[in-house]
Amino acid sequence: MKYWVIRPKPHCRIEFRDPMNWKTLLGIGCLWCCLAPTAWGQTTREEEKNQIIEYRIELIAENLEAEELDFTTLFDELSSYYDRPLDLNSATAEDLGALHLLNEFQINALFEHRRIAGDLISIYELQGIKGFDLYTIRLVLPFVKVGGDLERVQLSWKEVSSNGSHELLLRYIRVLEEQEGYTRLPENNGYLGDPNRYYARYRFTYGRNLSVGFTAEKDAGEEFFIGSQSRGFDFYSGHAYLGDYGRLKHAVVGDYQLQFGQGLTFWSGLAFGKSADLRSIKRNAVSVKPYTSVDENLFLRGAATTVEVMKNLEATVFYSSKNIDANRINGTDTLDGEVPLIVSSFQLSGFHRTENEIEDRKSLGERLYGGNLRYRTRSWQIGATGVRQELDGEVSRNLSIANQFDFNNNENLNLGIDGNWVWRNFNFFGEVSRSQNGAMAYLSGAMISLDPRFSLYVLHRNFARDFHSITNNAIGENSRNVNERGLFIGAEARPFRKITLTAYLDRFRFNWLRFRSDAPDYGHEILLQANYKPTRSIEAYVRYRQEVKGRNEASGDNDIRELLRANRQYTRFQISVNASEGFRFRSRLEFSNFNLGSDVAEQGYLAYQDVSYRPKGKPIQLTLRYSLFDTDGYDSRIYAYENDVLYFFSVPAFYDRGSRAYLLMRYRIRRGLHVWLRYSQTFYDNRTPIGSGLEAIDGDLRSEIKAQLRYKF
Repeated sequence: MKYWVIRPKPHCRIEFRDPMNWKTLLGIGCLWCCLAPTAWGQTTREEEKNQIIEYRIELIAENLEAEELDFTTLFDELSSYYDRPLDLNSATAEDLGALHLLNEFQINALFEHRRIAGDLISIYELQGIKGFDLYTIRLVLPFVKVGGDLERVQLSWKEVSSNGSHELLLRYIRVLEEQEGYTRLPENNGYLGDPNRYYARYRFTYGRNLSVGFTAEKDAGEEFFIGSQSRGFDFYSGHAYLGDYGRLKHAVVGDYQLQFGQGLTFWSGLAFGKSADLRSIKRNAVSVKPYTSVDENLFLRGAATTVEVMKNLEATVFYSSKNIDANRINGTDTLDGEVPLIVSSFQLSGFHRTENEIEDRKSLGERLYGGNLRYRTRSWQIGATGVRQELDGEVSRNLSIANQFDFNNNENLNLGIDGNWVWRNFNFFGEVSRSQNGAMAYLSGAMISLDPRFSLYVLHRNFARDFHSITNNAIGENSRNVNERGLFIGAEARPFRKITLTAYLDRFRFNWLRFRSDAPDYGHEILLQANYKPTRSIEAYVRYRQEVKGRNEASGDNDIRELLRANRQYTRFQISVNASEGFRFRSRLEFSNFNLGSDVAEQGYLAYQDVSYRPKGKPIQLTLRYSLFDTDGYDSRIYAYENDVLYFFSVPAFYDRGSRAYLLMRYRIRRGLHVWLRYSQTFYDNRTPIGSGLEAIDGDLRSEIKAQLRYKF
C-alpha cells in the first residue's frame, strides 16, 4: 500500500514510504499543467529578464557536474543587453556574438540585409531576413532594438551621471545543522571561523561602456575580522572598465577576464560546454571583460586594453600579477642560505577555513602577460595570441606514471593562432596552440546550414598528452584540454513549426592514463532530444543521453586494475507551462542507469514539481519545488538546476533515497529595492551521516537559508 506520511516533528517534513511514489507526484504535476490555461501570466520587465537569462544559464549548466556555479559575469552580460538592448543598425559582430543566441549565418545575413536595403526601420523586418525564423526572433527580441543616432551612447559626465546605474547587493547563507568541521579544535584541522557565509557587491554601470565596482566574499568556516582575516572578508575584487570609446575598444584596471579564439590558447572564466544547444561547440570570444565573480582563481589582476590599430585590425595587451594558493613542500638550502619556495600542487577551491588551508593561501606569486592581434572583416577573421606565465617558486609534483607529462616547471609560454570564416552556408572555425615544451593542441570545426530548418555541426580536436596550458576552456570531454582526441557530429532539425529535433554523437580517445583509468581509453557520448512547443506558454521535451568510457574496476589484487566499460544513461521528460493568474508550472521526471563492466547496474530516478506564483499587481513572487529521488548509489546520481537568489546558481547532485524541497520568495519593497529569502531542506531516508569529512552532518537532514538584498538606483 502506498501512502504519504506527514510527521509533526520539529522539522515538519514530508517523507514517503514507497520509493516509486514519483507516480503520484508526476500525476499531480501533469494534472496542474493540463488544467492550467495557456495564456501568458502577468510578469514585470525585471521578472521577465531574470526568467530569460536563467533559462539560458540553465541550458549551459545542465550537463555540468558541480554543486555551485559562478555565472555572475555571464548574467551581468545578458542583463546589460536586456537593460540597454543592442541597436541592430550599429551592432558589431562581436556584440551580436556575445548574446550567445545567434549563429554566424544569422549575423552575416543581418549585415548583408543592412548593406543592400539600408538600416532597419522596424524590428519586424527580421522576419524577412534569411535564417531569422519565428523561434529565433522571439529568443533574441528582448535583447535587441532598432534605434536611431539619437539613441547612441554619449560618454559625457552629464550623460553618465544622469543615466548610469548603481547596484548594491548583500547576501547571507548558512547551513542550519552543525557540521563536523565546527566541532573539531583548530589543532585537529577544525574550522577556525563560523558557519556564516557573507557576500557584498557594489557596481556602477553605464550601458556596456563603463563599469566600476568591487566584490567581497567570506566562505563558511572562514574567520571574519579576527585571526587570519583581520581585514574582514577573505576575498576582495575590484575593477574599473571603459569600453567602445573611439579607437579604444576595451580598457580595464583591477580584476578582469580574457577570452581569445576558441579557448585553446587562453580563456579565463567559465564557458559553454556540450549541450542540447549545438551552437555551443563554437566559442564567441570577447577579448577583455571586467571580473565580477567570486571564483578566487579564474581571473587576472592588473591591466588590459584593446585598441583599434587601423581599420579591421585590433591589438590587445595585458599584464597580471597576483598570488595564488599552492601546497608548499620543503626546499633545499641554496649557497646564499635562502630556502627557495617549492610547491607540489595548486589549490583551486578558494577555501581558507583550517590552519592547513590558510598556510597555502596566496603562497605563490604568479605573473601573466602577453597579447592578441586580430584582423577582422565581415566574413572572416584571424587572430594570434601569446601568453607567458612566470611563477615565483619551483613546481615539484609527486610524479607518477599517470601524471608524468603534467606541467612541472616555473614558467610556460603558449602561442596560438585562431580563425573564423563564413562562406555561403558554411562557417569554418578553429585554433592551433603550442606550449613551451613544444607540445601541440588543435581543434577545427564547421557549422553547416543545409536548409533554414536543418543544420549540421562538426568539431574535431586533438590535444597532446604533454600539452601545458596556463588556463584554457575549449570544448572537450576532459576538464583540461590535454590527452584527448575527439570528433563531435551534431544535427538540428525543425521538421514542423512546433517541433525541434536535436542529436549529437561525440567520440573521443585518451592516448594516455588519466584519473581512474590506468590505461589508454576511448568512449562516446550521445544525446537525442525532441522539443515540442505548441503555444508560447507551453513547452515540453524528452531527452536521452548516454556516456560510455573506461574506468578502473572497483577492486583488484594487482596495483594496476582492469579497465572496464562504464555506461551511464539518462532519460528525461519535462513540461513547462506559463499559466494565467500569475502561475508557472514545471514538471520533470528523469531516470538514470549506470553499469560498470558486468556488475549489477545502478538505477535511479528524480521527480520534481515547480510552482511559481506572482499575483497580479502585487510586489511578491514565490517559487516552490518539491523533489523525490531514489538511486542505488553515487554513480547513478542525477543533477538538477535550481532556481536561487539573484546571481547565485546551483546544480546539486541527487543520490541515495530521500526528498528535497525549497521555497524562494522575492519581494519588491519599493522601486529598485528587492529582497530574496530562500529556505531549502534535504531529507535522506537511508543515509546518515550526510556528507563526508569536515562537511559531514550527523543526521538525516540538511537545511540551508539564504537572504539577499539588492538596491538598484
